Amino acid sequence: MRKHLSIAIMLITLSSINAKGQTLADSIYQQNQKILKILESSSISTQIFLGFRYFEEGGNNYNEFTVKRGYINFQKSLNKHLSGRITPDLTVDKEGDGKGDLEMRLKYCYMELKDDGNYWIFSNPSVVVGEVFTPWISFEEKINKYRVVGSHFLDKSTIVSSADFGITATTLIGGKLDKAYLKEVSSAYPGKYGSVAFGVYNGGGYHAVEENNNKTIQWRLTLRPFPEIITGLQLSYSGVQGKGNTDLYPNWKFNSGAVTYENRHFTITGQYFKGVGNHEGDLADTLGNSYKADGYSAFAEVKLLNKKLSVFGRYDLMNTKMIDKTAESTQEIVGIAYHIYGKNKVVVDYNRNKKSGKTIGIIELMVELAL
Repeated sequence: MRKHLSIAIMLITLSSINAKGQTLADSIYQQNQKILKILESSSISTQIFLGFRYFEEGGNNYNEFTVKRGYINFQKSLNKHLSGRITPDLTVDKEGDGKGDLEMRLKYCYMELKDDGNYWIFSNPSVVVGEVFTPWISFEEKINKYRVVGSHFLDKSTIVSSADFGITATTLIGGKLDKAYLKEVSSAYPGKYGSVAFGVYNGGGYHAVEENNNKTIQWRLTLRPFPEIITGLQLSYSGVQGKGNTDLYPNWKFNSGAVTYENRHFTITGQYFKGVGNHEGDLADTLGNSYKADGYSAFAEVKLLNKKLSVFGRYDLMNTKMIDKTAESTQEIVGIAYHIYGKNKVVVDYNRNKKSGKTIGIIELMVELAL
């Protein structure tokens, strides 16, 4: 009798454990399904610029292994119209107690509302709100794809920042180009007759605290005049109207014109700007009177061996007209790139910068990883 009772108790216990185990397994499965459902409309990617640099300045030289930049993109789509993006930006701290450390700050943190419809001559409108891209630099980076070498002209010159706190609205003009061009040349800003971007921002840039109550307006109008004949030709007008980011409210405004052309074998760009002040507000005297500035930039890339190899060059010149003098700075870049896959590439370049009577030469071996 006792033996039979023991066996019954054992069977009941095993059944209970099995039932609990099944319940736990079901719970884990349901949780995994929820996670998979969330990940279905999410994406994580990264873009890293790293390598070796050799500097020569005034007879002195030094070298370093470095991580220039590291971007981690987290994107989530709630539906086909609404999505969000967060992009931390890794860079080397150049000052303070943490000098030399890799520090993390946010480059982008925004909500995007978009539509794939057509409205008169406009199509695929989009509005992003938060810490967002600005109209010109985001466009230029899709044509000159060598951010791994350094910031683009107006960004490097601190005339305008590539990102800021505010709102950016974009739209294509005249629908999209044919799929052959998008596949063979470029799918960025594929408006058949061009594109438009307009925004309102704090003005100081994504890594600055707002120092005044001013808001700046920035814009870009790009026209593709001959989409059927010279598809890759685009004419752009961009500019800013506002105040520099200090409590002195120095004037900050510029107008810029650019001509760009892309095809399967080469890319060329030319840009000229003229204005006063800059987004940081330090292109001014101690009373807040902004200095005048003008300059131009030219870039060319020749694509060889079925676009696996590229030879490229860039020249920048900027003049700053102060009260008693004009300061000139230039940058010259020549390089060669091997394209591994997609955006992934290895770049060797020579970069010479002249400013305030000083010349710095830099030889780089850089790798761009886009995963």
